[in-house]
Parts: sequence; structure tokens; C-alpha cells
Amino acid sequence: TRTFIGKDTSEIIYEEEPVFHAVHGVARLTKDGAAVSGDNFSFLEKEDGELVLSLSDGMGFGERACKESEMVVDLLERFVEAGFTKDTAIKMLNSAMVIHGEDDQYSTVDISSIDLYTGEVSFYKIGASATFIRHKNGNVECLLSTSLPVGVRFEIEIEQAKKQLADGDFLVMITDGVLEYLQTEQPEETLEEIISEIKTNHPGLMAKKILDQVMIYTGGEVRDDMTVLAAAIWEN
Repeated sequence: TRTFIGKDTSEIIYEEEPVFHAVHGVARLTKDGAAVSGDNFSFLEKEDGELVLSLSDGMGFGERACKESEMVVDLLERFVEAGFTKDTAIKMLNSAMVIHGEDDQYSTVDISSIDLYTGEVSFYKIGASATFIRHKNGNVECLLSTSLPVGVRFEIEIEQAKKQLADGDFLVMITDGVLEYLQTEQPEETLEEIISEIKTNHPGLMAKKILDQVMIYTGGEVRDDMTVLAAAIWEN
């Protein structure tokens, strides 16, 4: 809508909007008697339409575990923002932790990377707890990890998977404190049932309701740090 056309040329760049937009939330509980949580997390939405959710559980509890997992999440975010692939970022982080590491100071790494143009989500897990996908129809999928945490040894096994998300799907990431004290023979299946029965479209409320239900199973005791990250995508 220029009112005057001069001799100078102008360059106009059109960028396609992502197909989906994401909303995320978190709920946390700190272990009884501990001053701070040993779990740390981040949500990073990049300009290229990628949403990166990171979650780390420092071994043990309290301030020492908090500092360890905080370093993991901070370095991961810095590496990803700098343009490194997730594999490279995790390997660099692991090498740094092995060199820097102290005895018994290890941390889990749990990354979910959502492409908001396609709805495809990539998972990267090292020693991490289960991740759940609740589809719009109520069905729940569970992804498990069996690898060791970062900082244990130089050679690291990165467990990867890809899944397709659709309009209205939820992604739920947790630390192991959420599962370990459910006191059921198959805690993953129990949590699947809990997630499938929660009726809400609000990720923050979803995370809170999950912890509320877990606390019923634990008798109100928080025996380990508990963190639940939830994200949902909808078509624009």
C-alpha cells in the first residue's frame, strides 16, 4: 500500500504460519523435607516452528540435585538455540558432565521436540521416565526408556522415537518420582488410565490433575520430587 514508488527496490519475504499452535503447563511437588526440587525443565519455542520440551531429574534430592539438573537443562537449551542437533547437543552435554562430574551426580535427559508445521514429535531419552501421548479420542500411548543417565560414561546410548500428533492431542512428560510410588504392579498402565480419564483441554490443569490423582495412591506423601509437563497442540 505504498503511496510513493521510488527507484529503490524492496524485498518482501513471506513465511508460512505453522499448521499447529501449542499450549503447555507444568505441575510440581517437592520431596517432603526438601527445600528445593531436584527436577528442572524448560519450554523453548523456536522461530522455525519447533517447540522443544526438556526435563531433567538430578540424582538424589535437594539443592545438589537441583543444580545438576538445572545445568543440564540450561546447556541443552543453549546448544539447541545455537543450532546443534539434539544428538550432538546431548553428546556434548554428556562429555561435559563426565569430565566435570562428581561421584553419584548424574541426571536424566528427556526431550520432546514438536514440529508445529507437521505435528511430528521426536523423543530423545537418556535414563528418563516414561512419556505419554493422549490422543483426542482418549487413547493413551506410553514410551519407555532403559538407558543410563548422562554423566555416567563417555559412550552414551540415546533412545529415539518419532510419533505423529494431531489436533487436540496431549503430550505428558514426567520424572520418575511420579511413577515410583504408585504402589501398583504396572505403574505405567495405572498412569495411562489416570491420564485417559482426565477431562480437560488445559495443559496446566491436566498436569495438576495428574499429580492430584497420584497423591491419592501415595497417601498424600511426596517421597520424591515429582514434575509433570503437559503440552497440547491445536490446528490454527
